[in-house]
Amino acid sequence: MTRSRGQRAAGEITASNPIRLGVIDDHEAIRIGVIGAAQLEAKAKAAPIRVTCQAATVDELIAAGRDACEIVALDLGLADGSSPASNIGRLLGHSCDVVVYSLADDRAVLREAMSAGAAGYVRKSERVGRLLEMVRDVHAGRPVICREFAAVVDDDPQFARAELTDKEREAVGLYASGLSVEATAQRMQCTAATAKTYVDRARAKYQAQNRPAGQKVQLFVNAVEDGILPPVLPRSRR
Repeated sequence: MTRSRGQRAAGEITASNPIRLGVIDDHEAIRIGVIGAAQLEAKAKAAPIRVTCQAATVDELIAAGRDACEIVALDLGLADGSSPASNIGRLLGHSCDVVVYSLADDRAVLREAMSAGAAGYVRKSERVGRLLEMVRDVHAGRPVICREFAAVVDDDPQFARAELTDKEREAVGLYASGLSVEATAQRMQCTAATAKTYVDRARAKYQAQNRPAGQKVQLFVNAVEDGILPPVLPRSRR
């Protein structure tokens, strides 16, 4: 069973117990750049990050072991030609949350990454500190503000109006029935950040259909309407 965010974040983040980040990029200079930026920030930040694993492919990182890192910065266009969705799925199954760190700005590619469960996206043209900020937010379970992923939903009606995926339906069903994000993640055997991503994507799709979904009770109503949860039957009078 994979670890939930609550389990993973247990214990204070310190210099001796940093956030463990993996970097997958086929350009060595990018990997070295992220390592250096994390080292420079380590003394100044309350939640230091250490790059504990770097690789040119997903296979290499997975071979390093399940405890090599807990969050991965992933380039979408790797030289081995591997599928972004497949890579993200494999990393999630390896107990790693995924932040896309790439030059890719094609909406179809970003939609694929979002649907696969990536927590957020940072362009390589942005400062490396932006990547590290998102890594801290994902690790802490804080909401990740990602304009690029939001734009995919806002500007692509076909995606926004699409049926919920199986994972989104499962997450909405569990969460709307009364479970916390952490409990939902444990039932789904994924991290809390991943479970939250599924719920947030479902919310975005509902809202694109003009169906309120900001509150848990609204999600519950939508889940009942869509057959994800059974309707609440009135109590019979005795």
